Parts: sequence; structure tokens; C-alpha cells
Amino acid sequence: MTTATIAYNSSSPFERDDIELVKMFLTGFKDENGRTYKLKARPDVAERKEKAIEAIAESEDGRTLAMEHTYIQPFAGERADAVPFQTVFEQLRTDSDLTLPNRFIDVIVPAFAVRKGVDWIQVAQKVREWFLKVRESFPEEGEKWYTIPDVGFKLDVLVQTFDLPSTKGVLLASRLLPAGDPFGAVIRTALEKKVPKLIGTPADSRILLFQDGGTSIGYSRIARSLDEYTSALPETKRLTSVWAVHTMEWKSKGHALFVRVWPDWTGQRFWISDGRFSQTVPT
Repeated sequence: MTTATIAYNSSSPFERDDIELVKMFLTGFKDENGRTYKLKARPDVAERKEKAIEAIAESEDGRTLAMEHTYIQPFAGERADAVPFQTVFEQLRTDSDLTLPNRFIDVIVPAFAVRKGVDWIQVAQKVREWFLKVRESFPEEGEKWYTIPDVGFKLDVLVQTFDLPSTKGVLLASRLLPAGDPFGAVIRTALEKKVPKLIGTPADSRILLFQDGGTSIGYSRIARSLDEYTSALPETKRLTSVWAVHTMEWKSKGHALFVRVWPDWTGQRFWISDGRFSQTVPT
């Protein structure tokens, strides 16, 4: 499964993040029959009602698509964890020498994994050495856990990778929600709020878009949580699909990755290069 890279440019005034991401999604999305869709209506603006969804799109043959967006909130204690995380792992995102051409790599670090009381600068150097040593051996597609050696404590990271053709490569570092954190409750709250709005809107298909702004929860974890709650919230099954968009580098570099996470794992995804924040598509 390869990842299409799509240039996105808009001369229209920038609106709220949620509707901008919906517009970007529609630029790259095709349904199971290859249809593309264009934004047709903004019920939340036209009706000014809390229960109105954000967007209705329509294909050339008249099929309608209802869309709703929700942001995944960061975990408790995120700010305290940000300093050690950024000191150790920000280099992966900012050092262009570490990327691999035509590859997307996301190094996902469990929250609070970088301990206090250690020299974070030295840990950062060990992380760099480890990454340079093993990056060529990362799986071509999927995810795998690694233990970074010689840092003075057990430091496990999850690496998610796949092909990103015709690019310089993209390397991210993000955080996994803490073990035991009630992520399922986060998903359930989102479903309870968003699903009734979607299924209450007349449409041929319905898509829920989760935005992950940098605290990565892992696509498989989203999918598992959705599977768990479809029995408690059976109306969820009436959604056509759920997608996640990773926006950690959206406004800094113009990068936004859209991945279908439910139902089933199909590997369906596309990469948007937003020209409003990045002048060119990476080459």
C-alpha cells in the first residue's frame, strides 16, 4: 500500500481548523467506488444549532456524504512531560539528516517514558545513535516496538512506518497516551456526542474524522477502542468509516496525514501538503 501525496492550495479565507481539515480530506478522499466529493453545505453555520454537523459533500452523481470532526484531547500531565520529551525526541522531527527518502516514520514514545533525574541531553544523543543504527531495518509497513539501549533506564518506543513515494521522507516523534489512561472513555465521549449528529443527518454515507494533534494514540488503538464500543453504542455501526488525521506538522510544515482506522484496517491513507503553510510538495 503506497501513500499518495496531494498538494492542497486554497485562496479562500482560512476558517476554523475543523472545517479546513474537512476540506483537505475531501481533496484526497475517494469512496469504495472511486467517487470524489465536493463540499456542498455547512449545516453548523447555516442552522446555528449544536446538533448540526459540520459538512455535507456531494459527488458528481448526486450521492451525499455527511462529515463530522472531533479533536482528541491531550492527556493529564502533558505539559510536565513535554520538556523531557521534546529535549530527547524533537531532534527526530527537526533534523533533516535523519529522514529516509520516500519513507514515513513516526517514533511514538509512551507518555512519561523519559525519566526525571537523568541527563536528557545525553539521552538524546543515545536516541540519535540508536535511530541511525536501526532506521534502515524498520518494517516496510506497519508498526513495531523497540527498546532504545544505553540510556540508563528502560525506554521503549513504537515505530510506525510506510512508504511515502516521491518525497524527501517524513520523520515524526509523538507521544502515546499513558498506560491505564481512560482512552476508551475519550473515544466513547466523542462517539456519544458525534454519532447521533451524523446518523441524524440524511446522507448516503457518513464519516467521522478524529484529529490527533501530536499526542499519538496509535491507529490500531483507535480501531480497537471503536470495536469495543460498537456493542455499547450500536449506532456507531451506521457510520461508513472513521478516519484519523495526524496534524502535528500541519501548521509548521504543511503536512497532514489522513488514515482510515475503522472499520477494519485497510491501509487506506493519503498525505496532504498544505500550500498555505508549505510552499511546495516535498520532493
